Amino acid sequence: MEFAVSSPARQVQGKQAAPRDSSAIPDEERAVSDTVPTSTSHESTEKPRVLVTGGHGFIGSFVVRRLRERGYPVRCLVRRSSRTHRIDDLDVDKVIGDILDPASLAAAMEGCELCIHLAGISSYADMDKDFARPTIVDGTRNVFEAALAAGLRRVVYIGSGIVYASHDPNRICDEESSFELEGSGLIYAEAKHENERQVDEFVARGLDIVVAIPMETYGPHDDEFLTTGYLKEAINGWPAMATRGGTMYGHVADVAEGIVLALEKGRTGHRYILGSENGTIEEIIKLALEVAGKKKKVLVMPTGLTRFVVRTLYNLGLPSPEHPNAIEYGTLYAFARNDKARQELGWNPRSGREVLEDTVRWLREAGHIR
Repeated sequence: MEFAVSSPARQVQGKQAAPRDSSAIPDEERAVSDTVPTSTSHESTEKPRVLVTGGHGFIGSFVVRRLRERGYPVRCLVRRSSRTHRIDDLDVDKVIGDILDPASLAAAMEGCELCIHLAGISSYADMDKDFARPTIVDGTRNVFEAALAAGLRRVVYIGSGIVYASHDPNRICDEESSFELEGSGLIYAEAKHENERQVDEFVARGLDIVVAIPMETYGPHDDEFLTTGYLKEAINGWPAMATRGGTMYGHVADVAEGIVLALEKGRTGHRYILGSENGTIEEIIKLALEVAGKKKKVLVMPTGLTRFVVRTLYNLGLPSPEHPNAIEYGTLYAFARNDKARQELGWNPRSGREVLEDTVRWLREAGHIR
């Protein structure tokens, strides 16, 4: 079944990209029913312990909460500096470590059978820093090596919709679509693509990996305004301003559910796109304004002018509506299909309107919008 697309969002018909080389994926694929026990009956054995990296973050905290609701024992790898307020009310183990420290990963995996790897770079401000690529690429390799050495039954690696982004507004991607940003200089995008190759490498080496790919993710408790910042600015500002570009987007709780379903039902070596609907940035802002009860025009800024203004303000140390990196990534197009997650995982996300209704509700209740 295809995902619901509200008018005026992008329809699923569009130019298809060349397929990703999947030769590293073995022909023999394990069914998850043979891998992870999902029964909740009193006759079932205790569920396996799950190590979650990045479990204190925006998406990660919803994943941890969903795992606990399903009865999984959870261990979260956190750094000493991590803000864990989103999961402090949950019955989870917290162990100090770092994905760049293999010894701490090995210790954290003791007694665990499963791993969900979310840790990495999430802030636009960090996406072009010197530590971005080592954190994303080397950190992920460390997780995979540790999981292989520990004999973990499954790892769910959390990818990024940026691997499907391009400058083509007519491109509709699926899990096999090609990477179009090679040589772009976008460190985060190229590093996440490199991780996709690492997945294939480690699957060929015998590690059971499933890839869950959240697209743009909105919802409550985005305390750092990782994705909701521009919605807040548009709702509060006059006029509401939008960039070029567009994306598939979804709700953080639905994404978390999809990740847990990938753990339980995903096929080894396969990727699952997690997003509800496609829309341009202008369309998303207009829908957010509508559900917020705001009647105002949306001014769509040319990309070149937006880049110049934001970069100038940032370099002068003046208030800017966005970080310059947000413009570089936000003006791309990442439209996609979610058919595979719906059909294979039984994933049923809410509509785009419902996503934004809940997001706007939280922004208002938290005092971030007027």
